[in-house]
Amino acid sequence: MVLTKEINSFLLNKGANIVGFADLRLLGTNFSENFNFGIVIGLKYSKKAILNNKNGNLNQYYKEFNELNKRLDELATSCADFLEDKGYSSSPQLRNQIKVDDNYSSKLPYKTLATLAGLGWIGKCGLLVTKDFGSAIRIIIVLTNAKLDCGKPIETSSCPYTCNICKNICPGNAISGRVWIKGIERDNFYNANSCSESAKMYANEKLGVNDTICGLCISNCPFTRKSLKY
Repeated sequence: MVLTKEINSFLLNKGANIVGFADLRLLGTNFSENFNFGIVIGLKYSKKAILNNKNGNLNQYYKEFNELNKRLDELATSCADFLEDKGYSSSPQLRNQIKVDDNYSSKLPYKTLATLAGLGWIGKCGLLVTKDFGSAIRIIIVLTNAKLDCGKPIETSSCPYTCNICKNICPGNAISGRVWIKGIERDNFYNANSCSESAKMYANEKLGVNDTICGLCISNCPFTRKSLKY
């Protein structure tokens, strides 16, 4: 479809590293504010940030974490404007507008759309894992009523059952080692509260900041290491 290609080219030219398209009707419930399609936009971390973090230096990773979030909001807003100019309704799901519950869950997680779009799967660490960038990527979504050509949903993990690297490196013991499949409750394989609490302590220890930053599972992930070649 011409529109899908136009959106993809527009976002890549704006600096996106990965773009995907998801059919929200596959969710079977109205999660999406009456929008039937979603656009997933991703930006990758640099090799320097990830490798430094693996070696115990969190500074570059933290800097890029904030920079990528800002750039993703800008990309999502630009994408929504692009669609509006073509006569379609859209809703950029900006980070400061996303409501999460006490268990750090949102109504329509970005990662859910990424799996619907065929961009990757959910790793044992609860993060999106892609073949191109491993888990060294941050994403954002835009909802729209524009009909799009969508990717083939990914419903099973490619993480090996025997790999427990992220489980063993997690300072909060938040990762059970259980493999994700479509429909599994997050709490059955990953403890978001333990992750958040330990990440706050880790960031305070390494950077002296009151923020939730760690990323050790990302920087030690074999898929990340393979994609960034270190």
